[in-house]
Order: sequence, then structure tokens, then C-alpha cells
Amino acid sequence: MGDPDARNVNRAPSEGGEHGKYGGNEGADGYKIEIASVKSVIAPLEESVVGARAVKNGQEKLSAYLKHCGAPELLSSGEGFIKAWGFGMGELADHADVVVERLYEAIAGYMLAELMRVKDFWPSDANMAKLPQGAAGNWSWEHVGAPEMEKRPESSGLQKFRDQIVREYEDES
Repeated sequence: MGDPDARNVNRAPSEGGEHGKYGGNEGADGYKIEIASVKSVIAPLEESVVGARAVKNGQEKLSAYLKHCGAPELLSSGEGFIKAWGFGMGELADHADVVVERLYEAIAGYMLAELMRVKDFWPSDANMAKLPQGAAGNWSWEHVGAPEMEKRPESSGLQKFRDQIVREYEDES
């Protein structure tokens, strides 16, 4: 039978209070992500990108099935739908590619930050650039010192977006 606390393996040591079940504040560096969970999101997203690109690039093949429908109105509207759908799927694929790339960067950043024991790390562009690259970067971190990382902003981009939407709806009432 499995360990009942196995789901708590990835918790930050400070969870549960100062003297809680998972220890005190030793080792709590202000971040904790489950890299396996983030990686599990990437594969389906990459598969979706492949499917979206297939729709974008296969519009002629999809339209060919409509040629024998027997109704010119159906053919015209079907081709219009496939064209719009292909455009939308192409846009979706382009943006999903960027998301996949950023997820890989974040995973690499968190893994390196954990190896370097960086406190309060979050993968902003500036913080990612401060992580050591290669032997010279590692030597600099060990002998000169690590640069100070940026603090996480008070509100995230998602919170700012949500606040903007809420303000717009509040104005209408």
C-alpha cells in the first residue's frame, strides 16, 4: 500500500506552520512547483499545436469533401467556415507555440534556481537572465556572488487582467 503522505512530498518545508507536520521554515525558498505537473501539460499542448497546424494547412483537403455535397450554398458556406476555422487554428497554434516555449524556459529556470539555491525565484525575463550560464557563470556565482533576484510583483498579469474586466463590468452597472 502507498504512503498516505506521498501527495505531500512536493510541498514546501514551511507548510503546516513553524513546527508543522512538514517541518519548519528551513529550506523554504519562497517557491515550489511540481515540475512533473508542468511537463504533463506541455505534451498535450504540443499535440494540440500539431492538430491546429494540420487544420490550417489542410484547408484544401477539408474543402474537397464538400465538393460533392450537391448544394452550392452548402459548398460556399462550408468553404467559408473552413477558411475562417483554419485561420483561427493557425493563430491558436502560433500562440500555443509561445506558451510551450515559455513553459520549457520556466521549468529550466526553476530547476537551475533550485540547484543554485536561489531564494524567492520566479521566472521573469530579468531573473532568467541572471541565472548562471556555463562554467564562467558558475564560477562567478561561487566566487563573486549571486545577483539579487527581482521580487515577484504584487499582482500578477492575470490578476491585472481580471481587475480590468471587473472594472469594466462595474462601470456598466
